[in-house]
Amino acid sequence: MEFGFLNDSVGKLIQIERGGPDKIAGKLLCLQKDHLILHTQEGAVVYVNTGHVKTISEPIMTEAEEAVDPNAVQVPAPTFLEAGDFPSLINALQHKLVKINQNGPNSLEGVLLTVRDDSVTLVHKMKEYVHFPLYHIKTITWIQNAPKQQEQKKDDKKDGENKKDGENKKENENKK
Repeated sequence: MEFGFLNDSVGKLIQIERGGPDKIAGKLLCLQKDHLILHTQEGAVVYVNTGHVKTISEPIMTEAEEAVDPNAVQVPAPTFLEAGDFPSLINALQHKLVKINQNGPNSLEGVLLTVRDDSVTLVHKMKEYVHFPLYHIKTITWIQNAPKQQEQKKDDKKDGENKKDGENKKENENKK
């Protein structure tokens, strides 16, 4: 399927797929011959292999809704990799921390170790090698801020433990 009809949608919000784990919504940053580049609300840049896209939705907005607030702070566009095709993009992500297939059952995060003509190998959690056929890669995201995410998870875990400790102390006091 040719996606040239989306040329006027660059810079606008689109949604890939209607629902389920493959659903991705974000601002369309760029169109390439076999992949789309989206910036999600979570701040991730997701590269979508168009060979797996079943539906694309675009909101219909009135001119009043599209009007730009002159007082709004302009957020700069995120940096992203531009490659001529999806295999070249995957090659450019070699030795980087990536997430493959966004949220589905075959979603996987790891360091892209090896790129071959028909498959890739990821190091997953420094525990195992996972081999992924290129054909089954629907999306790939370069995870650039992983240390911040890991620190946040640790902080959230500590907060949860502190709350549990406080609850346990209250329970013990109530038992006395």
